[in-house]
Amino acid sequence: MRIEFHQATRKFPGQIVFKNLNLKIEEGSKWAILGGNGSGKSTFLKTAYGALSLSEGEVSHHLKGQKISLQDAALKISYAAPYLELIEELSLQEFLNRYKDFRPFRSGVNAEFILEQTLLKEARKKKIRNLSSGMKQRLRLGLALFSAAELIILDEPTSNLDADGVQWYRNLLASELADRSLLIGTNYNEDEAFICDQSLRITDYQ
Repeated sequence: MRIEFHQATRKFPGQIVFKNLNLKIEEGSKWAILGGNGSGKSTFLKTAYGALSLSEGEVSHHLKGQKISLQDAALKISYAAPYLELIEELSLQEFLNRYKDFRPFRSGVNAEFILEQTLLKEARKKKIRNLSSGMKQRLRLGLALFSAAELIILDEPTSNLDADGVQWYRNLLASELADRSLLIGTNYNEDEAFICDQSLRITDYQ
């Protein structure tokens, strides 16, 4: 998926997050969105997939050379962030069984495969609320990478992961991203953005 920002500005009362941003994220490209805490990188990522609207300017989405609506684009974008809420009252197995009805998995992927790849097979009967923060983060990342999406957006993906979890994340991203587009929001963390070859510093547009 290709995303284009045209004279894009996002601001809140008393704060300009970014302004006059012109950016083309080409299909299959891998971008690190850089910034410290509170810099606005999460806000930028949310405008990329439509969770937040721009204050001024335009963001457009293109698939196979054709411009598509934001509604259609949302079905082709997967997003993972440590603050993304899960359905805490469901067991892990129940959650995955329901999730696939709203967000299709990649070809050949099912709930059992995701449990295995996220190292959560033994926790399948646990309620989401009883999972550790690291287990929840592995679940979020697995859902993002194994979804049938053309654009993957990860915000601070190694949050709540220990050293083994960080290595698991690196292996997962390297093996499952394929030729899909990628945006990673990171606080200058090389472990998070190791695969990216282009970068955008949000503070350059404030």
